Order: sequence, then structure tokens, then C-alpha cells
Amino acid sequence: MAKQCRQADGRGQACAVAHLVGHLVAGAVAGALHIPYPRGLRERGDRMQTEKRELVALNGRFTAVDQPTGVQAAAGELFTQLVLADRPFDLLIYADSTAGVVREWAGAPGVRIEHVPFRSWGRARAQLHEQIVISRRARQAGARLLYHPINTCPRYQGHQGHLPQVVTLHDLNFHHNPQWYGRSFRTWLEHTTIPGLSRAAHVVCISDHVVGDAIRTLELDPGRVSRIYDGLRRLSPGREVARDRDLVLAVNPFQPHKNLPRLIEAMSILRKERPSVRLRVVGRAQENFRGHEKIADALAVEWVHLTGYIDETQLAEEYCAASVLCMPSFEEGFGMPLIEAMSFGASVVTSNLSCLPETAGPAGILIDPHSAQSIADGLRTALTESGAGREAREEAGRAHAARFSWATAAAEYTELFSRLMR
Repeated sequence: MAKQCRQADGRGQACAVAHLVGHLVAGAVAGALHIPYPRGLRERGDRMQTEKRELVALNGRFTAVDQPTGVQAAAGELFTQLVLADRPFDLLIYADSTAGVVREWAGAPGVRIEHVPFRSWGRARAQLHEQIVISRRARQAGARLLYHPINTCPRYQGHQGHLPQVVTLHDLNFHHNPQWYGRSFRTWLEHTTIPGLSRAAHVVCISDHVVGDAIRTLELDPGRVSRIYDGLRRLSPGREVARDRDLVLAVNPFQPHKNLPRLIEAMSILRKERPSVRLRVVGRAQENFRGHEKIADALAVEWVHLTGYIDETQLAEEYCAASVLCMPSFEEGFGMPLIEAMSFGASVVTSNLSCLPETAGPAGILIDPHSAQSIADGLRTALTESGAGREAREEAGRAHAARFSWATAAAEYTELFSRLMR
């Protein structure tokens, strides 16, 4: 990979949400949503039920976004590998067929795409489709199982004809730290996600940390919770990029739990002794979270460069250029940038909390995210390490990152789905 770099709040509002969902479940949603599903779907589903191969439905609501980040990108990688996997069942993917990645899935053996115009819908309409419509459609099509890749699944599963639901839980931040989220977004999550997870046939968590949190917080039966790690994306730079020994990188750090203001405070401490060190911040602010003003104020310094949203090729180039990736989060479910940065030979400085020691592994430099001085000390260690020590850390980082594979994840999901349908 190094060679590759060189070469190329409210109770009233909560009740209103619950009332809305309950009302829609009881009656008139299909007509209100005007879902343009093809005629004859029920008949085709009946025919598929007579075939030997089972049918698993996948909820591709994430295909609504043009600029996927974090969990959306992870869902896309997983679906691609499930399409490619050697599996004993067929896939029915509900997705927006105008998305480029969906066009890549179409035509694969044992894969059928049902177009849902998520990109032309607002978020509320897509959420109601997920809560009310998709389970019924999947059952009519003959599906034995419905999979949701990003935290949410139908709250009222008893109204779905008991089609088993599997959901991947990335974290419970919205529950533990509601102050980080906008009120409407938080209220919707609390009154759909928590009941949905509690009633799902199986919950997949992306780290051991999230497994433990889900079992403790939601009181889930450990027998219906599994851990399947996310994988490592195949990122490639489009040009030759030299490593900058004074460059620190932060990827998508705009959510409050990412702790960006304290990272900038730590950089200010470090710059008193190493004024050449700089910070590049990749990504953009997200509307569902609070604290944008505080973060904007912290970024208003000349040695911080904001890239905005960038594509995967540009992200690979950023990983090639950076000496260190810093991720001093208070809470994460997995921490994808850690393994991506390590795969390109960058050192990683990250929090000693939540899943981050688990994801960073033996190559990570751990810090106290509540202390700017601790973050500065970790950055100093990473930036000043040289020679055999630096080489050993790079080698350990690459080896650790290589343990995470989307093909392996897809194989584990395939085994899980097959087991649940027996």
C-alpha cells in the first residue's frame, strides 16, 4: 500500500411520533406513499416460494445519498460483497436504481433490484417506507428474511406478518448522549430504533464494544446478538503523493462526539514546540447533529485546512500524505478511518475509550480524549517516531488493518442469514 501511495425534546413530540407511526401501521400508508412497485409482485413472490433457493430482502435506503459517509459507505461495501458472495439464497434489494452502485449490482446472478425512488423522496417518506411498507412488500415477494444495515428497522414488527428482521447496530450514541443530536432526529431514533432492535430476530454489532453495550442497555438476549466487524475498503490514490511528516489528518470529525475542538486545542499546544505541524480536516458538517457553531469557531485558525467532502480517490491521497490520523472520539461503534489510515502506513492516535482500542489494535497510540495535553502527547509520539520504531509501527498497522475484510464480513452475514432461515 505504501508503494501504491508513491505511485499513484420533548415528551410531546415523542408521543406525536409514536402516534404517527401507530396510526400509519393501522391503516392508510400504502395509498399515502404511492410506492411505484411493479404490478404482479405478489404473483412473482408466490412463484419464488416454490423454488429451492430461499430469498433474502435487503433494505437499501442508504442509496438515497449522493455523498455517502461512515455507515452509508459501509452499507454499500457490504451489499456489494453480498452480491458477489457464494450464497445459498437469492437477494431482493430495495434500492434507488439511479445510484451508481445499484447499477453495479443489477444483473448479478441471484440478484433482483426493486426500484424505490429514495433520491426523490424526503427523509420522512423514506423512513415511513422502512417502518411500514418494505416488510409487507418483501413478504409478498417471498422473502424469508429482511435485513437492515444501518441501526433502524420496523418498530411494529408484529404487524409485518412476522417476517424476521435482522439489523446492524453501529452504536447507541443517540441514546447515551442525546444532547449531541437535533431534537427531531433524536426523537425519531428513540421511538423507532430502540423498539425495533428489541423486537428484531437478530442484531449484528460491528464491534465487541457495541455487543456489550447493546446487551446491557437494551437487555437483549445474547443468543440473538452477533459481532461482525466492518471491512477495509479498497482505496487507491489517483496520483503519487509524498508523506508529509508535519501533517495530521482528521476524517469526518464534525459530530460532537468526535471531539474536534479538543483536537485543535491539542494541536495548539503542540505547535508551541513544533510550529510547522498542520491539520487537514476531511468531510462536512451534518445537519442531524448539534454544536456546529462551536466547531466552526475552533476551525477558524490558519493552520487548519478544510477539504470538504471528497471522493474515495482523494481520500486515499489524504491517507498517503498524512503522517498521523487522529481520532480522539468519546464514543464510536467501530472507527473505520483508523484501519484505513493504517493500511496506508500512517500512524494513528486515538481514544482509550469505547471500541477504539479494539479497532486500533497494537499499532495504535492511545490517549485520554478528555485531556488536550494527553492528545498533544500522543501526537508528539507519533510525529517524532522514526527509524526502526516507525517502521515497526507501520508494519504492525498494515498487518492489523488487513484482518478486516468486507468479503469475510459478507461470508459471516451469509452464514447468519442461512442459519436464521433453517
